[in-house]
Amino acid sequence: MQYLTIKDAIAEQIESGMLEPGHKLPSERVLAESFSTTRITLREALNYLALAGKLYKEERRGWFVSKEALIFNPAQELDILKVCKQYNRGYTTERIDSKRILAPKMVAERLGLPPFSYVLMFSRLVIIEGRKVAVQYQYLPEALFPSLAKMDEDIDVVSILKDKYLSECQNLCVKIGVFPATEVESELLNISSGSMLLNINQSAINNNKTGYLLQVISCCHDAFEIEIE
Repeated sequence: MQYLTIKDAIAEQIESGMLEPGHKLPSERVLAESFSTTRITLREALNYLALAGKLYKEERRGWFVSKEALIFNPAQELDILKVCKQYNRGYTTERIDSKRILAPKMVAERLGLPPFSYVLMFSRLVIIEGRKVAVQYQYLPEALFPSLAKMDEDIDVVSILKDKYLSECQNLCVKIGVFPATEVESELLNISSGSMLLNINQSAINNNKTGYLLQVISCCHDAFEIEIE
């Protein structure tokens, strides 16, 4: 099938170093002409490479060669930015929102909260070397952190918890899945509506079996490689 030939040709250029990480591919029109094929067939090849983690697409910008995925162990680490530091990858974050909300069913279940409990929700955008790769959500039970209810500035939740809570954490309960991006996530990450994102769901429980943090990271699947030891 022609799309497999195209896929192999592009993959070979990536693996040989001819196409370096971060390199922008020519437009779909130019690529289709180069391979003497239709754009439909070309997109089959590009989508195949995207699923394999070799390429990614940004809306209105085009196709790019993926950089090496960062290895993240969600069973032992909460701070995804720490992984960036370990790999010497430049990063920034942007605050999206912080608010007090009635705990949704999933949040209440993961934190073991009774009905009508309130949580403090913090969300931020994670940008690695100029690419928007993840939306991070953090939920804290308001009953445990009443002083944080006034959220006038960006709060580093992991730093706040590190001394009092994270030192007590015996393990992290982790769920990993793949879900379609919400409309907001698609816009924030500059990806097409409904694109599939890797969903990393971590709940931290202290020695008293009390849930004190739920963290959900919705990220581009080629940016992180999950490794649980």
